[in-house]
Amino acid sequence: MQRIRGKNSRARREAGFSVLEVTIALAITASVLLASAASFLASIAAVSSAERTSRGAVFAQTVMEDLAAQPYENLLTFNGNRIYDEATAGASRYAVDLTVFTTTVNLIQIRAAVTDLKTGRELTRLSTLRTLR
Repeated sequence: MQRIRGKNSRARREAGFSVLEVTIALAITASVLLASAASFLASIAAVSSAERTSRGAVFAQTVMEDLAAQPYENLLTFNGNRIYDEATAGASRYAVDLTVFTTTVNLIQIRAAVTDLKTGRELTRLSTLRTLR
């Protein structure tokens, strides 16, 4: 019986983790946490980019609706204009560059390019036709 007790007490002393095992476990845990943090940050950046694109598209839609309310005769005066989403260019986040030209008799084409002023990236392009009513 003493031999069994001796084996049990030795097994109790040897039970546990060595320094090497703990170091390996910490290294694996740290690499998993770093990968998770990197993917989380990439997800935040993608959501932010999608939000800017969505807001720019809504602003472009607003500009196109405002142009639709203009009389046909006034549309050509908007050619080359840049429209900002705020009162000044410095406060604006988005700009719409307009190109308006006559394609055929009584038919005008309106092109709008939306630019994110923070990144300098073109978000979208829109084009529509307008006839004399």
